[in-house]
Amino acid sequence: MSMNEFRAFGKLSFDTDGQIVAWHFLVDHMIDVAACFTRLAQCRSIRRALERCAGRKLTEQDIARLAVLAFLHDIGKANSGFQAKRWKTRIPPSWPVQITAGHGVEAIKLFQVATSAEAVEPLIEKICTWGDAVDSLLTASISHHGRPIKDSPGISSSIWKSHEGKYDPAVVLKEIARRAPELYPSAFDSDGEALPGAPSFGHLFAGLVQLADWLGSDTRFFRFSEPGESRAETAPSMADKAITSLGLDSDNWRAKLVALAPSFADVFGGFDPRPVQVAMSDDSLGPLVILESETGSGKTEAALWRYVHLFRSGLVDSLYFALPTRVAATQLYQRVQDTLKRLWPENPPLALRALPGYVAADGEEIKAMANFEVFWNDSPDDQKAHQRWAAENSKRFLAAPVAVGTIDQALLGALQVRHAHLRHATLARSLLVVDEVHASDAYMTVLLERLLKAHLGCGGHALLLSATLGSSARSRYLALAPTGQSGLIRNMPFEQACAVPYPAISDCHGIRATPGTGRSKRVSWSTRDCIAAPEKIAQLAIEAAAQGAKVLIIRNTVPAAVATLNALEKQVPDLAWLFSVKGVRTLHHSRFSRQDRPEIDAAIEQQLGKARPAGPLIVVGTQTLEQSLDIDADFLITDLCPMDVLLQRLGRLHRHENERPEAFRQAQAIVLTPPGNDLSPMLARPQHGLGRFHNGGGVYADLSILEATRQLLLEKPEVVIPEDNRYLVEAATHPDKLRALETQLGEAWQGLAQKIEGDTGAQKALGYLHSLDIEQDFGEVEFPHDVQVATRLGAQDRAARFFGVIGPFGFPLKELPIRHYLLPKDLPLDAEPSDVSRQDDCITFRLGSASFRYSRLGLERLKDE
Repeated sequence: MSMNEFRAFGKLSFDTDGQIVAWHFLVDHMIDVAACFTRLAQCRSIRRALERCAGRKLTEQDIARLAVLAFLHDIGKANSGFQAKRWKTRIPPSWPVQITAGHGVEAIKLFQVATSAEAVEPLIEKICTWGDAVDSLLTASISHHGRPIKDSPGISSSIWKSHEGKYDPAVVLKEIARRAPELYPSAFDSDGEALPGAPSFGHLFAGLVQLADWLGSDTRFFRFSEPGESRAETAPSMADKAITSLGLDSDNWRAKLVALAPSFADVFGGFDPRPVQVAMSDDSLGPLVILESETGSGKTEAALWRYVHLFRSGLVDSLYFALPTRVAATQLYQRVQDTLKRLWPENPPLALRALPGYVAADGEEIKAMANFEVFWNDSPDDQKAHQRWAAENSKRFLAAPVAVGTIDQALLGALQVRHAHLRHATLARSLLVVDEVHASDAYMTVLLERLLKAHLGCGGHALLLSATLGSSARSRYLALAPTGQSGLIRNMPFEQACAVPYPAISDCHGIRATPGTGRSKRVSWSTRDCIAAPEKIAQLAIEAAAQGAKVLIIRNTVPAAVATLNALEKQVPDLAWLFSVKGVRTLHHSRFSRQDRPEIDAAIEQQLGKARPAGPLIVVGTQTLEQSLDIDADFLITDLCPMDVLLQRLGRLHRHENERPEAFRQAQAIVLTPPGNDLSPMLARPQHGLGRFHNGGGVYADLSILEATRQLLLEKPEVVIPEDNRYLVEAATHPDKLRALETQLGEAWQGLAQKIEGDTGAQKALGYLHSLDIEQDFGEVEFPHDVQVATRLGAQDRAARFFGVIGPFGFPLKELPIRHYLLPKDLPLDAEPSDVSRQDDCITFRLGSASFRYSRLGLERLKDE
């Protein structure tokens, strides 16, 4: 055997022939990871999170002891089975075992084998004097590959047996036991407090070790050891470079921002701040803030100004802006980039578009390569190159200095899924902004509550944005903060709920009125019972367009939107009135490719945005038109929907100070209802996106809320927005009002209400079952292996990938999302499109047993032959 064969490796590098070309010793890699952890613990917000969970200040001895535990993260690699991996092919007979092994659960086996356990026993005995939490913290360190490790009877203990004259795990373990006190002497001083025992501290520590291991394993930061090198001397500088270049330590940016001291006008294009935006720099606000303000009132800028204030004050080191959809995140990304460039004219923090499959960092799109590596079109010497490390894997997204993505990326830190602790630990540094918080269903709400409780518990800050939030939801969220109001009225009576001010800012100190934009709009609305008649809907739009109006039609389902556009094309006297992209008439919904959606969004904003050209226009779409797009219609035609959603849709009506036709100087909306204005047929069979499916679910399942909304339209044929928002939402969603309505309508409606309540209860129960409970000691609960745990309930959507195909608008067709309900049953996970053909700007293809067409109307599944 060569000298190296008796030593343990931590990392290896092979050539294409499977021969080892570089060798990094195990102890050196363990030193690298411990150095990363030590440096992470010096970062302002990470240290704050550790100390908040610990319930006390951490001493340098505490950090040294935690560094020892982080050092031991890979102790399992000393086993003979893992070390056998140095041979890509047949293990030689001279090796102690003829099997390969991992190093996670194998580390647990270490303490069950007498001779090997004896080799490390002196070290373990000393560590055990550091307090009762050591066992859980060591398990957290060993579990650095993303899930809590439990002992397994299927793992052979023979991999730890000592072998004279062969590779011997006991020899390596003795070296580890000897080096630890040498490397971290203060950790072994006899005095000092016990390590913190709070369960939340262990969960946070687990995430930081995962981050430290990921950094310490990256050869861009930690080259393999050279002969004669003292890794204990060189590793700290490598760790410092990794953590500062990635932006995990943000003090340099903070110092520049404090020196520049930009005003709101400097950051946001010269505009003076509105009252809700001014309030975001109030030092008295608590760690959890809820901002309720009308659509178009500047909540996005208010959130960014909140980040500026907290960052400048040293209370956060990063920002994660969570949106309900990928489209909304894409829309916001450029605005965030522009804001950062104005805050830091030179070398601003990296802005990451945190969307798997659609990742960008500072505008540069990622290019995937083989072996899960990625390529950036920049020089390795570019000062941004290392910052883009966070973009290279979705599990690392939250490590970015600033990221914009969907709420799902944050919720994955609150679920029992691999690397949840890494997400939790990296998010702890951030101001978490959750936009459209009212849009979450019962399952996602439970996950968000768990996420917020954990985030706030380690000293994080959060800002929840909503056009209007119901009283019970507001109280529930406010109670999550460590300083939450114990006297909150969880079931606020209807009259009291209506009396809550609007717009409003809420935190642990209560609810305070905040002046709005000063702009009110009077809206006249009425119902038309033609939701099932696209020809009549088209006629309503044409009549308005003939008077010069820009008309927005929002349908609840894609088929209804397509039918409406087809009806318009048959009736409209001037086809130029219809929305188009590159001269191709189309509509706006979710079933377009990831390449076409940005182009459609841009065309919508150009033709119906703040600087819209004169002349009539008719735009047809679905719920995708409700949020994120800055569009300004003269006249709205919309399917019936819950009141809070309806207010979102009204936010696209008279949004800016534009010239309007005489007949539409006052905002007008028509709300489409079923024939006879009767929703009762939907009790048995959902239609038009209204009603509950027999097994639960549906676009808008709660018919009671829909009926309450319909009745409000009759009760108040004219409303003033935003002054009436609070009353409208409470009158359509408050439990007292809904119960009274159901009693009035009879047994069938009460039966539906019970089913909806059952659906909600089941969703909440699943949320609690799937979520990560940081109030239990780390390792007490093993993550599920045989259950799909996701951020949203229901079957998973798929993305079909294409190569060399041009889409209906002339852009390359690369990735086409397909909703789960359109997919054939039992579709293999590796299924790819087949029989792809293009004719007359339509692409047809097969996926499994199903046929699809992609055209200017979006994706549709064709009827089976």
